[in-house]
Amino acid sequence: MSQTYEYVICGGGTVGCVLASRLSQAGHSVLVVEAGPEDYNDKIMSPVAAPHLHGTEWEYNFMTTKQPGLGNRCVPNYEGKLLSGSSGINYGLWTRGHSVDYDAWAKAVGDERWNYANMLKFFKMTQTHHDPTGSPDKYGFSGPIATTAAARIYPLREPIRQAMSAAGLHYNPDTNGGSPLGFGPFTENWKNALRQPASKAYDLSKATVRTNSVVARVDFDDSKTATGITLTDGTQYTATRDVLVTCGALKTPQLLMLSGIGPQQHLAQHKIPTIADLPVGENYHDKISATFFWKLRNPENGYALGSPLFNKPEFRHGNPIEWVATVPTPHAELIKAAQKDQIDPADPYLQEPRGNVEVMVAYAPIAGGGSEFRVPMDGNHISSPVVLLLPTSRGRVTLASADPTVDPVLDPRYLDTETDRAAIRAGMRMALRVMETEAAQEVIDGETPPPGHEPITSACSDADLDRRVQIVGSSFFQNAGTAAMGTVVDTQCRVKGVHNLRVCDASVLPVPLAGHYQAPMYAFGEAVAEMLLAQEE
Repeated sequence: MSQTYEYVICGGGTVGCVLASRLSQAGHSVLVVEAGPEDYNDKIMSPVAAPHLHGTEWEYNFMTTKQPGLGNRCVPNYEGKLLSGSSGINYGLWTRGHSVDYDAWAKAVGDERWNYANMLKFFKMTQTHHDPTGSPDKYGFSGPIATTAAARIYPLREPIRQAMSAAGLHYNPDTNGGSPLGFGPFTENWKNALRQPASKAYDLSKATVRTNSVVARVDFDDSKTATGITLTDGTQYTATRDVLVTCGALKTPQLLMLSGIGPQQHLAQHKIPTIADLPVGENYHDKISATFFWKLRNPENGYALGSPLFNKPEFRHGNPIEWVATVPTPHAELIKAAQKDQIDPADPYLQEPRGNVEVMVAYAPIAGGGSEFRVPMDGNHISSPVVLLLPTSRGRVTLASADPTVDPVLDPRYLDTETDRAAIRAGMRMALRVMETEAAQEVIDGETPPPGHEPITSACSDADLDRRVQIVGSSFFQNAGTAAMGTVVDTQCRVKGVHNLRVCDASVLPVPLAGHYQAPMYAFGEAVAEMLLAQEE
């Protein structure tokens, strides 16, 4: 194996694989170093096995600090630890988010390359859209990732659709077309009942890939130019163009800080010499979820996962979900909460309806990873996961040790703002209203609350909802912002104060996006690859 490459990529995750493929296919020498294995076993590749990957060797199994917003619980958080990264262990959700999220990103950093109109090209480039009659102005039809939507007909399809409409949600058949507000078909990227890991979807045949290898630090010369990397076993590799850090929003800040890029005072605590004093690890944002469980009236009809009658072969081809709703916080509630948080009235967050919360109905009792409250997967329950999509709370990721094999410290400060608490309440009330409709009441027998608690309704108090989140709230594993564009990197992902070092993953997102980060990160990877190749011409 050569020791010198034009590009050295630290982290073989979603974006790392996109960059490695595009750069190597264009004729550049590329090394990818991944801490985990390359593995495509049945457990990884199967849609129905995805929930069982938590706590395995294919993930970084992190735990947050105690979170006051979640009842002082420490909750688990995860990132992929294998070639393909989180695209190799996620649930396959495929949502772009709202066009205004990207416009807010572009405005925050002063560069229109990141607005939705410019990112659309890259969204189209990544996908093969499931509907051949879809608009070519919005979707791609020849990309490496195939998507599906409403591909399976479940027994409760019509009752849940009717319930969402009756609850006041408008039907939106095009939720991935730039405006997700309303409810529409649930979109995934499972293909022929198999996962599409980034390392399979993107051709890595011309890249050199080293797995099961942990990067200890990025190396610099006296001019603060990144020259390569050193692994924990002492092996060194040289980069003649750039070192690209794509370790994910929890491991990327750790590697940067171990390399001397970070808050000077914090680095000094770990006796790490500072090369660039930057707010690495700050601006950390993550999405949280809270789930309701609903007992079915006639579970013997095979309505939910766990029932022997919930057995059509196609039900194993993806998540047991058909409809997803994206919901804004009611404007009066949003403004009142934002005033408490002293958010600037001119902030884009307050200017128009945004996709603050996501509400799903799952034909299984799907609980968040941090909640200890579970009900059996025996066909007797369905559930309503509610996800806070645009958190305004900001936490931080810090070092626990100068040892690269020791996990960083995660303090996301979930629900630290009144704005976030108002948003998650609004989403929970909508989930409750959906299940209070006549269409839903015909199939459910009521809510199954945590032990010692009463069922709640949409007419309950804010305090009731807050107490419930304290018990069941958990991470939805959408970590971002820890090497933010504008403060840590410039708009071309170059780390400030040094040369030949870029961060190219969700760490750079200065603001959250109202979608699950898989689709945005594929598009982001394509955008960065094009940018790198264009700079060489």
